[in-house]
Amino acid sequence: MFFQSKGKQKPKIALIHPAVGDSVGRSESLVLELAERLKDKCDVKILSSKKVNDLCKLISCIPRNQVLQESKYDKLRYFLSNFANRPEVFIEHLTSFFPVVWELFKGKYDVILPNNDWGGLMAASAVRTIKKTPIIFTEHSGLIEGGKNARRNLFFKPDKYVVYTNELKYWLKKYYPEVNTSFIPMGVNFNRFNPEIEPAKLNLSEPIFLASSIHQNDFFRKENSLYTVSNSFANNSKNKRFDLLIEAVALLEKGSVLLLCPGENSAELIKKGEKLLGKKRFKIICVPHEQIPSYYKACDVFTLPSRSEPFGLVYLEAMACNKPVVAPKDCSRMDIIGDAGILCDVTDVEEYAEALQKATETDWGEIPYYQARKFTWESCADKYYEQILNLMS
Repeated sequence: MFFQSKGKQKPKIALIHPAVGDSVGRSESLVLELAERLKDKCDVKILSSKKVNDLCKLISCIPRNQVLQESKYDKLRYFLSNFANRPEVFIEHLTSFFPVVWELFKGKYDVILPNNDWGGLMAASAVRTIKKTPIIFTEHSGLIEGGKNARRNLFFKPDKYVVYTNELKYWLKKYYPEVNTSFIPMGVNFNRFNPEIEPAKLNLSEPIFLASSIHQNDFFRKENSLYTVSNSFANNSKNKRFDLLIEAVALLEKGSVLLLCPGENSAELIKKGEKLLGKKRFKIICVPHEQIPSYYKACDVFTLPSRSEPFGLVYLEAMACNKPVVAPKDCSRMDIIGDAGILCDVTDVEEYAEALQKATETDWGEIPYYQARKFTWESCADKYYEQILNLMS
């Protein structure tokens, strides 16, 4: 290694994400996966509210799911909802700011990697003003709301701005060509998601079309168990557009819809699903996060007709279990899915239904699995390590 060959100490890096250990999501997964794969090359610390492993450095704050869980925060959440889309995250950002800044000041870090949106980025920027510590920021919001969040985060001028979709990369090249950008796709954990998994037992008529919305922050931890956060489904249901899937499968002569998402606040979907498909062809359930792979394995086709996905890790997870994917046709999902599925206009319900039908009739072989193999956490970590060295040179 560069630092070892020069007789120098390993780079000391801080990965910021107070929600690690508190919730399960795309950005939290990135932090944990990177830390595990960088720990042999770097002196890694995860600034988090909970201790998940020995790499975690605890910081005092009110994490997002504690805000959602405890009723004493309800009035504050209601008030902040007038100014913030996710008041629980806003509270987490504010309460973690000074503890994170203090740790960054005393920790003598070589590079700071904020992963909790503007909260960690603001803290890192404050420290950089005095200590000149470079920042590698990963944009997790993508082009949601037309790039509103990305524009806000670019205001802090991170030294390296990491994106994991070509769509965002091209957007930056057009509107922010001066930004020092790196394209580093995320990975999938093949120890958890693979074709050898034992499938879950489902009492539904085949073929089974699975859709999931429970990867992104739909769980919080309490006494070593995982529980769903009821209003997370309400926040995401409009974007996920599960109603289109129900309507499309209703046009087919056979087949069932299985939705993995919190059951609360989903009365309209249940009503629509049972009306158009009946109870033998429709089910909506919530399962513990660790059981999700078995449901991927049990389905025939994975689909998610969402308006937008910052990355679409659920597609990768399904493909890692060697399941074909049907998804909306856009640049982001085209890059991820490749030839391992069918992209279509899901708002045209007949076209969507035809794509689902074709997916069940196609012999996919091992195409989905090998498409997923293009996205590994090892490759992702190697590219981050390269950027760390570049900022330190």
